[in-house]
Amino acid sequence: MNRPDTTEQHDSVWSPLYQQRGFRALMTAFSFPGRRQQLPGCSDAAGPICIAAILCDKEVTLADPEQLIPSADILRLGIGEADTGQASFIIADGSQPPAFEPTIGTLSEPERGATVIVRVASLADSSDFPLICRGPGIDGQQTLAVRGLNSDWLQARTHWNRNFPMGVDLILVDDTQVVAIPRTTHISGGAN
Repeated sequence: MNRPDTTEQHDSVWSPLYQQRGFRALMTAFSFPGRRQQLPGCSDAAGPICIAAILCDKEVTLADPEQLIPSADILRLGIGEADTGQASFIIADGSQPPAFEPTIGTLSEPERGATVIVRVASLADSSDFPLICRGPGIDGQQTLAVRGLNSDWLQARTHWNRNFPMGVDLILVDDTQVVAIPRTTHISGGAN
């Protein structure tokens, strides 16, 4: 986690208290795949910046091919930048089809697969792009509606995760909520 000495505000994405609360929300999201989790209130950032501030530090690399995070915030993260094929974390716009191939790890080191943080328009209850999630951490099935996710993401995710345990984990995030979709989650649906 990042701890710049630039602010003492507890609702700032850069404060240790915010990052601890955000980390708990994110871990709950990974414990219950496909279930929406509320991010703590934040006064100076939203969506992908919050997730990057919670997860990234100088020990990992980040790719932001669509420049969704302002360059000043990339500097504040203190993170190494890499191309999408090498990065530990990738920030992407969910409304656009993925135009990259992330690292998926190896059989001996599947944990080296990327985590893709996908910005979507909304994770609020709606009938848009209904997904059905099944797998570990889900009792039966979990229904999720996503607004602003291009259907090509589902095909790309299937392709990236075809050789389990290698693959990628997705984090869907809007301005206030987050959903984790680890590589172990099976997804169907996605069309109205």
